[in-house]
Amino acid sequence: MKKKKAFIVGVSGQDGAYLSKYLYGKKYLVYGYTRSLSKKNLRNLETLKIINKITLRKYLERNSKIILNDILKIKPNEIYFFSGQSSVKKSFKKPLDTYKSNNKILFEILELLRLKKLYNIKFYNSCSTDCFGKNKSIYNNEKNYFSPQSPYARAKFFSFWLTKYFRENYKIHSKSGILSNHESPLRNDHFVIKKIVNFANNHNKDYLKLGNINISRDWGWAPEYVEAIYKINSSKTPQDYVVGTGKIKSLRYIVNKIFKKLKIDKKFLKINSYKSLRSNEIIKVGTNPKKIYRELKWRSKTNINQVIKKMLSNELY
Repeated sequence: MKKKKAFIVGVSGQDGAYLSKYLYGKKYLVYGYTRSLSKKNLRNLETLKIINKITLRKYLERNSKIILNDILKIKPNEIYFFSGQSSVKKSFKKPLDTYKSNNKILFEILELLRLKKLYNIKFYNSCSTDCFGKNKSIYNNEKNYFSPQSPYARAKFFSFWLTKYFRENYKIHSKSGILSNHESPLRNDHFVIKKIVNFANNHNKDYLKLGNINISRDWGWAPEYVEAIYKINSSKTPQDYVVGTGKIKSLRYIVNKIFKKLKIDKKFLKINSYKSLRSNEIIKVGTNPKKIYRELKWRSKTNINQVIKKMLSNELY
């Protein structure tokens, strides 16, 4: 049987690495695109022992010809787009870079699919529940409106709109997953739960400095989410789906849980740190993932307490 081929743009990040492993297990030929082939950048692929089992290609953000030419030459069955600056805090400092990194190549790929009439290629774009922002709902589904509050969220909103526009107007098999926060040991160190876990596991009488810990989010487990991503992209009818656990917990709960578990004195916690506070912070945002369970039979099985336990013990799955 001829193997299916998948392109993953942004392969070296948490989701790209886990998805590479997942698709390889399904006998796909995986082509991973990354802006750097340095050992440091590829450490997630090394950790999952997948780096020598996929084809890696370097691309330049200002020049997407490598990706576009490969699409025409290799004709992948599926494309997954994870690329882009993903830090909310950094997006306020570099809004233009955030918009460009999340949308330029995305736009070019979709336009290529349109111009070359590549309607059979299934295209997935990763979006974020940050897009819901400060709307009036907490548990958001696919019908809730977006009210993005950061350059990152606005960039993701634009990527969502682009993906939807090409689907509805040009019949491209494109769709977005609107993902809640999802964690794993592969998470970049600047994300808050990874930051707390790193501090707790290496506590040396220093201080943990955080911003507003009264925020609440829907926290999920990344290895489960890549299965949802796969199901969304491989579905026969292209649609957008909210992906989450359907529950929220405050950052305060998580910090307290980790400090208690590792017997760390609260005096080592500094909150409302100026450097850690975000502009236009969203206090509560969660998900209502009933649609993806009803239509694609996907449901999160790992709760926040299990996520914390896995993160502290550095479990990859």
